[in-house]
Order: sequence, then C-alpha cells, then structure tokens
Amino acid sequence: MLSKAKSKEQSEAECFEKYLTSKGFGKNTILDYTLFVEKKFKPYLNASANKDLSSFSSIEREKPIEPIVEPIDHETLMGYIRYRKGQGIGPKTINMELKKISYYLDFKALPNVAEPIRVKGVQRRMPHDLFTQKQLDHIYQNFPESKSPWTHKKTLRIYHLILGLRIYQGLQEQELAKLELHHLQLDKGKIYVPSTKRTNKRILDLKPFQILPLHEYLLTDRKSLNDKIEGNYLFHKKRLIRGMSRIKAMIKRYEPRLTNMAQIRASTITNWLKHYNLREVQYMAGHKYVSSTERYRMDTLEDLQKELEKYHPLK
Repeated sequence: MLSKAKSKEQSEAECFEKYLTSKGFGKNTILDYTLFVEKKFKPYLNASANKDLSSFSSIEREKPIEPIVEPIDHETLMGYIRYRKGQGIGPKTINMELKKISYYLDFKALPNVAEPIRVKGVQRRMPHDLFTQKQLDHIYQNFPESKSPWTHKKTLRIYHLILGLRIYQGLQEQELAKLELHHLQLDKGKIYVPSTKRTNKRILDLKPFQILPLHEYLLTDRKSLNDKIEGNYLFHKKRLIRGMSRIKAMIKRYEPRLTNMAQIRASTITNWLKHYNLREVQYMAGHKYVSSTERYRMDTLEDLQKELEKYHPLK
C-alpha cells in the first residue's frame, strides 16, 4: 500500500514538472516548485484535514501524501497563510509560495483561489522618473543623430529597430532574443511576441513607420547575417545583448534622464494605461497577473507622490 501511494505521489510530481516545463520554467525553478508542493503544501493540507498541525514536521518527513482532488477553499488557504506567519515567515516568501500554489491549482484544474491573494507588507519599487509619449517619440526620432564617427551604418539601423520595439511594443531583452522570422506579420502590421519565464505570449500592433525598416532589415542586414544567426532568430543574440548597453549609452548623449532600459518599458506601459483599460494593457505588457499592471496606473503613482510630499516635503 505504501509503495502504491509513493507511486501516485511520484506520478503526480512528474506530471506537475511536465506542466511547469510547458510553461517555460527552468530546471531549478521546476524543482523548487515541485519540492514545495510535495514537501510543504500537501503535508500541511493533510495535517490540517486531520487537525494535527502540531505533528506537521513529522508528517512532512515521513508520510506519503495523496494527490489533491478536492477543491481548496479560501479559508483553507488563509489558514495556511496564518500558519506560515506563525512560523515567522515574511510576506515576500509567503507571496512566492502563493504563486507556487496558484500554478499547482491550475495544473490540477481546481478553482484557483490563490491567484488573487497576496499578503500585504511587501515593499515594491514603484515606477518613477517616467517619460511621456512625446519624450519617447523624441528618443526614437533622434537616435540616428547620436551615432559616433565609428558607428557602422548597418549597426545603427539594427539598433534603431530594436529601440523601436522597446519603445512602441514595450519588449524586453529576453523577448527580443526569442523573436523569430515568422513572428513578424508585416502584411498585417503585427508582431507575435513569444512567452518567457516572466511574461505571456501576445500579438501586438506595429507602428506604420516600423514596417518598412523591418522589411528592409529582412532583405538586407538580416540576410547578410544569415550564416551567423542560429536558426530562424530575428536578431543575432550575442550582438543583441552587447548592443543594449551601447543603445543606452547612445541615448544618454541626448537624454541624460535615462538610467536604464527598463525605464523605457515602464514609461510605455504607463502611457498605454492612459488610452487602454487595465486588462488590455495587461495583455499588451504580457503580465501574468493584473496586479503587475496596476503598479503603473497613474492614480496609484499620484497617490504615492502625495505620500512622499506629505512625509518628505521639499524645502
């Protein structure tokens, strides 16, 4: 009977691992999520059902845990949060565990009561020192003038393309590196953005002025690099990574406010929220959770600014 229970446990753990793999998680993350579910969350549920949390640690080590088949209700999850708080576990760690539980519940096709719950008290950096859309346009339009005498024309054109995708589609370095030739839908004026560990896949509109340069890139610069680019990737990965610091340095020649490239994405998302609703922007940004998008809402940022002025008034 014991070996049969262990077989079930291993089978579900393996299936969960495959599920996480399909979501794009790395090996270390998959191991971390699986061990948490098998060694912490399932044992807690078993002990809670038996009203024997005092022996939780021994259950965690010894008893094989049956796969969860019953829906987990809100009160059970809140009990887990209270239990972890009682152990002295901080909000940041508990929120990470809630994220793992959320993936497990989705894997089991059970109601995901964990997805909307987050413990307060985690300090998150709020977007600041953002650019308006007009300022972002200025950064894009003036980029070609920032070249130095030794900047190759082909390199400048490629960097300008990449900058446009960062400003107008809000793409991150990892997403740019995953772009392939067939992801461009120039006839439709769209681009498919594949998922990463942190973001969802999506299809975004291209600006009209981006289409011709991208088309010319495919016919000339990309074609000349064909032998050096692995597979069907749109950009040369190593050159792309090296290019990010160069693009930033070139922008700083005429826009000293720029501190990092993430500042551009934050500005883009904030500007989107002025024209689109929260769920639309969540999709456009590729955010897995709407709470990530809410950080960029101007009313939230304005409230933060008022608090800063209240407790730290300018003198």
